[in-house]
Amino acid sequence: MLTADIPGLKIERADNESGDPLITLEQDDGCGNIESVVLHPIHVRYLAEHMGLLELADQQSQKTIAAMKRRLEALYDRIHFLHHYLCNHSDNKHADLFFEQGYAAATVDIGYEYLIESGVLPEPGLVDN
Repeated sequence: MLTADIPGLKIERADNESGDPLITLEQDDGCGNIESVVLHPIHVRYLAEHMGLLELADQQSQKTIAAMKRRLEALYDRIHFLHHYLCNHSDNKHADLFFEQGYAAATVDIGYEYLIESGVLPEPGLVDN
């Protein structure tokens, strides 16, 4: 049996009659009344995951997220290269590429924000224009 005391809260882990582990939370309301809740460890994990205290345990989801981050980073690199190429190697004397260059620049910015949101810090790119 594992017991932990936090001021105003007692946490106790014990097995029930069939051997399943259970966690009991007891809290004193300050007026002498003790409230008690019994939880199975899977319920505690569920609460921790869905309250953002613990990463989701689904291994396939983690692999999919990692793959999507890698793909997003590769896509960002290609967009960044296209923007760099349009700005530095296009035939601006014979074609008006103002729209294309602006569109590529905006797309680079969007890709950059998506990477930051996903937790991927982009490596310094080619040449920022």
